[in-house]
Amino acid sequence: MESKEDKREPAGVAELRERIESWRKTRAKPGLMPEDLWRRAVKLARKHGVNPIKSALRLEYYALKGRLDGAGQGRAPRAAKRSPAFVEIRPAQAVPSSCVVELEEHGGAKMTVRLSSALDVVAVAEAFWRCRR
Repeated sequence: MESKEDKREPAGVAELRERIESWRKTRAKPGLMPEDLWRRAVKLARKHGVNPIKSALRLEYYALKGRLDGAGQGRAPRAAKRSPAFVEIRPAQAVPSSCVVELEEHGGAKMTVRLSSALDVVAVAEAFWRCRR
């Protein structure tokens, strides 16, 4: 039979769970959890294990595990690898008089455009990324 002491949460879990739940309730739209919350979750997982912390904080196992593994080896977390959201195309570069531009967002949105000048490429790309946010 388990005692009350066996069911105690590790120190810091309750406070972090409250902060994460508050963030979930107040965010304007779905998106990535703030880095400060992830850092605290990784710190707890390093000390107490991924499974207990992911369960207590209602986090996705592989997201937490990946950040824990990445933090331990000096790699950037998976979310950081997705940036930059916009890549500048400079008109001074050699661009043919007409071209096809394909833009794809990590969330799956895609756009293919046939253009007649490099200046058009910049304007279309900026508009695409601006409307996706």
